[in-house]
Formats: sequence, C-alpha cells, structure tokens
Amino acid sequence: MTRGDGAPSHAVEGATPDDPRDRLKGSVQGYQEPFEPVGLEDWEAHDNHAAISAAVLRTMPRIAREWGCSDEEMAALLGLGLATYRAWSSDPARAALDREQRERASLLLGIYTALETLFHSADRQCRWLHHPNQGALFQGRAPMEHLRHGGLSALRELRAYLDAEQQGGFA
Repeated sequence: MTRGDGAPSHAVEGATPDDPRDRLKGSVQGYQEPFEPVGLEDWEAHDNHAAISAAVLRTMPRIAREWGCSDEEMAALLGLGLATYRAWSSDPARAALDREQRERASLLLGIYTALETLFHSADRQCRWLHHPNQGALFQGRAPMEHLRHGGLSALRELRAYLDAEQQGGFA
C-alpha cells in the first residue's frame, strides 16, 4: 500500500523501510542508453574449443602421473578411448574434445585444485584418492574407484564433495 506521493504507507519521514525492495523503489529513474545484448559472433569464449582441447591434453597426463593413474584410467575419466587419449596427448594440437569431454576435464581440474588446497603434497593427494574412504559418497571404496565406475555423475559428485570440504564440510 502506498500513500498519494508513492511512498509506502508504513514509511515514516526519515525512517529506513524494512523491506529492501521498498528502499530501492524510485532509485532507478531510467536508462540513457539501453542494454544491447552481445551476439554469439562477438562472444570471445564462443569458439575456442581447439585451444581448450589442446590445453587439456597438455595438462591431463601430468595430473595422471601425480595421481598415480594409468593412461587407461585418465582416458576413461575424460570419456576418451585409450588410442585417442594417447594420440592427443602426444600431439595436443590435434585434440578435439566434445562438450561432455570438456565438462569432464573441467571437473577433473576442479578436483585437482581442491585436492591441492586440502592436501598440500602430491603424495597425500594420491593416497587420499586411492585408499578406501568411509564417507557416505564412497561407502568404503577409494575415491578413484568411485570415479572409475560412476562416469560423469561421479565426477560431479566428487567435485561437489571436495568443494564442500573446502568450506568446512564433510570429506
């Protein structure tokens, strides 16, 4: 309900309204230049899949070594066949990851970063990944075992689990 002058009827002269929306009313009078959306052709991140793919295939073999993963395991985590993973790892400029594979790579990089934050040494990170964990997510299995058998959803779950742990959660 408002008064004749547009102010809320409960407002007292000089008092701050309780509702934040009431405080904002009347603060925007108009725009001099309307917003013009950016088209896909102008979006810088629109078509850099080749660069992303090459960067991923330069990085993942190093992460695999730090985590004690075989080429077969890393290929599976990325959703690639072994021959493709090896070919692209030896010549990253040829890599052409699809949308799901880029998502998998993003999740793996997030997991890697979270593990670096939680466990400062590569040895501790590797140990955590490969040893049984009694957490509800793992049910006595090693986190890497969970990843090997859970596909894309397991990558998402582990990423969320580690993000929560960084915030004082439950790993």
